[in-house]
Amino acid sequence: MQQHLLTAIILLPVVGALATVAYSLLPSKQESNYKWIALVFSVVDFALSLLLVRGIGAGTKDFRFVEDVLWIGSIGAHYHIGVDGISLWLVLLTTFLMPIAILSSWTAIQKRQLSYYLFLLLLSSAMIGVFVSLDLLLFYLFFEASLVPMFFLIGIWGGERRIYAAVKFFIYTSVGSLLMLVAIISLYYVYSKAAPLTTS
Repeated sequence: MQQHLLTAIILLPVVGALATVAYSLLPSKQESNYKWIALVFSVVDFALSLLLVRGIGAGTKDFRFVEDVLWIGSIGAHYHIGVDGISLWLVLLTTFLMPIAILSSWTAIQKRQLSYYLFLLLLSSAMIGVFVSLDLLLFYLFFEASLVPMFFLIGIWGGERRIYAAVKFFIYTSVGSLLMLVAIISLYYVYSKAAPLTTS
């Protein structure tokens, strides 16, 4: 379990999202239960993330709980994840804030509850992936994945100018993402004969 702890922490919110969707297909479903499913999975994810503290010191510069599996061999891309003394606290902060975010919207969200909690869980998974990625391509994919639920959360459940905010968010992040993709491709071609690109 410890060997794949980070993967479990990343995937658990996705499992929660799938469980929420599966529950929505039941004939006897109650919309008020979506929040409970999301809360349970987010709390369990936070509890799992606390296990990281036992295996890593807050001030260490070495990466722990490392998983490194070749993903796309032709370009040297790896499923390479790990945490150090900095990313540890970012992961803990994410898993800690997600149950708070769910509880804070407990009574405020009355419509489209399935979509709301689905996007929250997917956002949690993507953000954790961003903080633990050690491969540059993997980091980019997690970063892009985090933008999709954020766009819908802003555009559907935002304030009075939510559409304007969502469009502005989409434009800014699209331009930034495109520039980052160009930079990644450039680095690959410049250092294609070197070791696979990492964020470490």
